[in-house]
Amino acid sequence: MQKIPPPIEPRPKATEKPPEKPPEKPTPLQEKEYIPSSFFKKELKKEEYFSKLGLPKEEREKIGEILGDKKIFGELIEKGEIGKVRSLISELKQPGSSSDTGIREVAKKVREEIGEFKAKKLADILKEKFGL
Repeated sequence: MQKIPPPIEPRPKATEKPPEKPPEKPTPLQEKEYIPSSFFKKELKKEEYFSKLGLPKEEREKIGEILGDKKIFGELIEKGEIGKVRSLISELKQPGSSSDTGIREVAKKVREEIGEFKAKKLADILKEKFGL
């Protein structure tokens, strides 16, 4: 048998480099050393969260006040307290996951106010906002 050489065709070119991701928006704690605990209230006032959570402005403000509880963070949330923010997010998603009773209490208030499903949605929003 005779070997038949493969047809001579140019190889397809590799696609160009994948498009670069736009630079990530810095999180609030990356921009500054600290943020006021009223950050949650100010942030949740924004209209973009109405479509994400489906809550009226007054209710979002109330949730912001609950999240910015001075018992947990004090007046300022510092970079070193990102662990508390992480713990709060995980507690909103999975009740009972935090060992801090203050965080558990705050998460419970939020769940009672807006329900389990929206609390999980809020946790996702906070996770995205803080870049966690």
